[in-house]
Amino acid sequence: MKKMFEYENVTGLHLELTTKCNAMCPMCNRNFKGKPRGDLPISELTIKDIKALLKPDFIEKLKLISVCGVYGEPICCRDLKKILRYIYKCNPNVDIDIYTNGGLYDEEWWQDLARITKKHNGTVIFGIDGVDETHSLHRRNTDFNTVIRNAKAYIDAGGKAGWDFIVFHHNEHQVEAARKMSEELGFQAFQIKKTSRFLKNLYEHDEMLDSTILGYGKHPVYDSNGKKIYDIELPENKEYRNTSEDRLLELIKEYETIDKYFDAVPIDCGAIKSGGIFLSAEGEVFPCCTVYQQVMYKVIHGVTDPSELNEYNLYLKDNLSAYDKSIKEIVEGTFFKELYKSFSCKSIALGKPKSCTRACGKNLDVHACGHTTKIKYSGGKKWKGISSWTNTLVVGYMILRTKKNTTMTKRHLNKSKRCLKENIN
Repeated sequence: MKKMFEYENVTGLHLELTTKCNAMCPMCNRNFKGKPRGDLPISELTIKDIKALLKPDFIEKLKLISVCGVYGEPICCRDLKKILRYIYKCNPNVDIDIYTNGGLYDEEWWQDLARITKKHNGTVIFGIDGVDETHSLHRRNTDFNTVIRNAKAYIDAGGKAGWDFIVFHHNEHQVEAARKMSEELGFQAFQIKKTSRFLKNLYEHDEMLDSTILGYGKHPVYDSNGKKIYDIELPENKEYRNTSEDRLLELIKEYETIDKYFDAVPIDCGAIKSGGIFLSAEGEVFPCCTVYQQVMYKVIHGVTDPSELNEYNLYLKDNLSAYDKSIKEIVEGTFFKELYKSFSCKSIALGKPKSCTRACGKNLDVHACGHTTKIKYSGGKKWKGISSWTNTLVVGYMILRTKKNTTMTKRHLNKSKRCLKENIN
């Protein structure tokens, strides 16, 4: 195992450009009961910020940059294109993957983005969770037809694109229809994503986390007035469920509670193995987005459950701002060292980081590649080569290998009853 943490081993960056978002996805941590969380700082990195935070010598050493929001939507960053041009100028060979809901701007904007990314190994991954109205049941405040129009404009202009489809009960009957559409439109690949967010109900207990509101397998959806309007539910077809589900239930049975499992499991840090770090929209550096979000449980969510606060308590001991210190100083500084030491604590109560036991515990990884099915289309249409996205899925900079040459083994389910339609806020 590599030593925790060494700047010279950093080759990957997970970059959150903004905490602004045009959507209102019910399972996103930026939202609570139909509204953005009140303590969420609305931040956005400008090209001036990026030049101050990410120096050319640092960018030159990177192999992959994942522009993916934890609390925000990347295309809401007004300087996105300027930032991409700057990064590519510093390192023309770096792979950049941009994850988006695709719900903003006109076709010309997306054509211009394609002109930037197609010169390099850049890929845009569109999150599209259904066909027609079904898409907006989860991707609230986005319009399916607008997203498809934008994706088509990007692809037709030579951009490489992927389609991420998160499967729920209300859209599982549309998986195959969406896959066919992705191929017809010229997407490079189609990925079935099996969300782990329903599993939070089994290990999160603080009432400020909306995963605790309903029982396992359901998540409430609220309108902008805080009125519950329907539930998002697990898919019935187990083929589309996160494959950690059965394992997690087995561990609860074996250890009596999931908390006892977290106390016992050794941590095999994915950030160390992959050589990745996370940069927040406020310019702070963390090992990964999972640790960052755990710290924000206190800062933004107002969580008070002591089992959720070990990472936050370490955060208070250091300054992680890349405005004040170099990335090298931060990566080799107090927070990163203390976090690594805490891996050896005997229990969560004694300081073991809960986010790391959950995401990088040796006996369970709810984010691992077995929870996705990727269909790659051979030949391509307007591009050569394969982007980093089709080879590797990066979650919190754990590099997770996906299965090669995956094909659909079952036909989609018979169309189920249509979900209740809802008005977009």
